[in-house]
Amino acid sequence: MGLWILPQQVLSHVTLMSHSIDTVSINIADSLMRNLDPVVVNAFNRRQDLLQVPGAISSVGNIVIAQENPAVNVLPVFRYVPGVFAQEGATNTSRVIIRGTGARVPYATGKIRAYFNNIPLTDASGITFIEDIDPSILQSIEVIKGPAPSVYGAGLGGTIILNARNPKARKTGISNTTQAGSFGLLRNSTTLDWVGNNNASTLVYSHTQTDGYRENNQLRRDVLTSVNQIDIFDQMPITVLFAYANGKAFIPSSIDSITYVDSPASAAANWNRTKGYEDGARLLGGISAERKLSDQIRLEVSLFTLWQDEKELRPFDVFYQERSTLGTRFRLVHQDFLKQKSLEFSYGGELFRENYLYSNHENIGGEGQQGEQLTDNKELADSYNFFVQTDGEAGYFRFSAGVNANYTQRNYSDLFNLAELSRSGLYDYGLIISPRIALGYQLSSFQSVYTSISHGFSPPSLDETLTTEGFINPDILPEKSWSLEMGSRGKLWQESFFYDISLYRMQVNDLLVAERVGADAWVGKNAGESIHSGVEAEMQWVILQSQSRDQFLSEISIRANATYNNFIFTDFVDRGIDYSGNLIPGVPEFFAFSSLFLEIKQDIYFIPSWQFTGAIAMNDANTRQSDPYQLVGFTLGYKPSFMNKIKLDVFLKGNNVFNEKYASMVLVNAPSFGGSAPRYYYPGMPIYWLGGIKITI
Repeated sequence: MGLWILPQQVLSHVTLMSHSIDTVSINIADSLMRNLDPVVVNAFNRRQDLLQVPGAISSVGNIVIAQENPAVNVLPVFRYVPGVFAQEGATNTSRVIIRGTGARVPYATGKIRAYFNNIPLTDASGITFIEDIDPSILQSIEVIKGPAPSVYGAGLGGTIILNARNPKARKTGISNTTQAGSFGLLRNSTTLDWVGNNNASTLVYSHTQTDGYRENNQLRRDVLTSVNQIDIFDQMPITVLFAYANGKAFIPSSIDSITYVDSPASAAANWNRTKGYEDGARLLGGISAERKLSDQIRLEVSLFTLWQDEKELRPFDVFYQERSTLGTRFRLVHQDFLKQKSLEFSYGGELFRENYLYSNHENIGGEGQQGEQLTDNKELADSYNFFVQTDGEAGYFRFSAGVNANYTQRNYSDLFNLAELSRSGLYDYGLIISPRIALGYQLSSFQSVYTSISHGFSPPSLDETLTTEGFINPDILPEKSWSLEMGSRGKLWQESFFYDISLYRMQVNDLLVAERVGADAWVGKNAGESIHSGVEAEMQWVILQSQSRDQFLSEISIRANATYNNFIFTDFVDRGIDYSGNLIPGVPEFFAFSSLFLEIKQDIYFIPSWQFTGAIAMNDANTRQSDPYQLVGFTLGYKPSFMNKIKLDVFLKGNNVFNEKYASMVLVNAPSFGGSAPRYYYPGMPIYWLGGIKITI
């Protein structure tokens, strides 16, 4: 008879929080039964045990990413992170919100920061893209909630850190995953791992296509990503990252309430008539090196580049954009070890220049035929971030203190209009200083508490800095926030149960209002203040686990999280209307997610999941709101191995199995033009199925 156990370090599997790319020392995909080391994260660019981090951070490891196995993009993985709300209106229209920040950004993720292996995915206007990052290349995702000044700049609401796979921690081999599902979904992903004496590489190629649930909703995307680690130089490891994505996504856009009820699969009439789409390519690359200068001093340097070229066919015009960025990040780390104390000092910065070219052409009659050129623009942005940070511990106390200094200047050139008609101009918002102070206390070996206060800001977009006549408005200020948080995390019951609870209150000043003055034209103004308060909780629990294949049940574990939000305008007047006291639209007051992992004889697994999303206010006046909804799904799989070399994983996924009708994304403050009804709704997908097979050699 086998033996049931609750292993001491099994939480590292249960919480599905993997080591960061720099600290993984074993391949956790190889075996679910290993006794893993404590969870280590790269929070605030300092490798440390999650229990010792004095701040609100959540981490999702490669086991949960592999189990979720998202077919189109990484957004479904964010359900596992409390305080983060991801909306997906279409394959190319999404929004990730952290603690209510970015909820009112129209069609994109804004006012938070994101990095992929220290390459910034956030442009000079504060817009972040993560949709083209292939989930197959990811080792882990870390989310710092609230402003994270110093090493990651000072995002208004938080920072998303995407960590690529660590080739050195893997074995030479190849794997292929093929998935097919409802609405013409087909995805194929091939991963090649190679490990040599002085270098290691991972190469991932994926192709994804789907017809989509709605009209004018087709997608085709190809992504090639590689990570290379080189050790040919003495004590100076080098990592090279390359990612290229090319795709075309058609745009169904949002629809009004009547269409949402009667014909949710319909596209907006004007977008369907013109067959609107985005067609483009995106490339990012980076090289980083680390050099130990002495026993106490370490230098880290990276160079990165990003390039994007895109055409968007819209009912009101044809839009072209090309964006190129070149930058560097550097950090000097000095460590001191004193009697019963340790200190780490970090000094560094992030510098980049962004060249943004964009133009508009006439869409003749809205029928998709390109006409005369209407605008021709160039924006050159220079951004400078410098930081100083100190981290240390003394006995049971841990502290972190840092300050970030940011200066950004944008030089806008109107290349279409000449002389007195030109709208060219310079814009900057001056030097912004953002501090952070955090203190943690270790209650025991497995419980800790912390508190922190931090400052953040979000730059306005170019549209928000323009007047209605199209000239630079130098009086526009960035949104700024002060955030106070406290929390506790720990392990119970022989480390089989993990909990993490945080409470926060964030005040946002100089709130930016984007007033729509045309079909695709906004102007901005600073209109007031808001308060974001909330409670975030997550837990992971291994109920039982067996190391014997003779046992029928190999594992039962649960992961769950819940978020309560209270986001209100405290002083907000827009166009003479006072919205003070109203809820901030675009984010639910309450949402929760849970999943159960059930494994039989280490071969068959069943993962049911449940998601609840509360009602969402859809405008500043709070006169419209979406209905609350629940989504139930499951994954059923079988993963045998042959000759200890070939591994299979055959799986079936059911999504929204009770066919719930819901809005997967809302357009906040949807306008109405020409007497048409405002289009608030992006309908979510009905019940749909997905099957796949993964072969690893």
